[in-house]
Amino acid sequence: MSGPDIFLSYARTDRATARIFADCFVHEGFNVWWDAALHSGETFDEVIEQNLRDSKAVVVLWSPRSVASRWVRAEATLADRRQKLVPAIIEPCDRPIVFELTHAADLTEWAGDTSDARWRNFMHDLRRLVGVDAGAAASSQPATPPPAPREAPPAREPLRPGSSDVIFAPRAQAEPPPHPVHGSPAESAAEEDVHAEVHYLDPEGDEVAEGAIAIGSAGVKIGRVAPADVVLPHKSVSREHCIIGIANDELIVTDLNSTNGTFIDDERIRRATVLPVGSVLRVGHVSLRHALRSPDETSDRHGYRGGRLAAVR
Repeated sequence: MSGPDIFLSYARTDRATARIFADCFVHEGFNVWWDAALHSGETFDEVIEQNLRDSKAVVVLWSPRSVASRWVRAEATLADRRQKLVPAIIEPCDRPIVFELTHAADLTEWAGDTSDARWRNFMHDLRRLVGVDAGAAASSQPATPPPAPREAPPAREPLRPGSSDVIFAPRAQAEPPPHPVHGSPAESAAEEDVHAEVHYLDPEGDEVAEGAIAIGSAGVKIGRVAPADVVLPHKSVSREHCIIGIANDELIVTDLNSTNGTFIDDERIRRATVLPVGSVLRVGHVSLRHALRSPDETSDRHGYRGGRLAAVR
């Protein structure tokens, strides 16, 4: 199978904007891949790398968040090396110095109008690289109209660097996370945007007596004893069992060569793997269900105490 026309690279906090781009690319007749296409059980890094290498063009959406993301930087570097980088600036930012000399389309005020002259110029550059004829692309467009332009989102404060990075086992063993979690994992989650939805792991069964576990952008390490961020004092849990990180608003689980294994929906994982919302993560014999909630939903739930969720200790 041939690869996608466009691989879309962006920071997870820019997902709403990335969706506008993806929808408009499809309307223009392009075959687009972005991580919203990931399916349950797929190994996160393998799928992304394969589509990144097979794509004809890599569109990088530069913003203060994506500039701080090592994932986006790495994807842009590989695309530039293969001469298929087509960057676009969606918010004013200082791009990595190595990319400052690369022309980038200025779409900071663009909100989905496919008739906009800046968008048409951007399409011209893309078609020239991908090799899609403008007439052929137009004929392949669906009968439905293009996505309605949306108001540009209000300016947001840049999140701290690393917020969209996956935490992998080798990296975690070599160096501590850039923003270590002290005490409850909820302390990390509390530093996030107060309006953003938060990822939680809800214990199931009688193995764990404490409340839900909040997963912040720094991620957590789960183990049987300290210094793990989340301690599950069960004999089936290894001292250092697994690591959970966040990338592009997905929970990514990496097993740390645990004795009894790490499972997603009863399937043992061997590499960094996406944990979909609603799926059950099993750490040894301890089951934790992935939930996504708004801050308002957390305030009345069991386990939420004194402004923060109870840690599993």
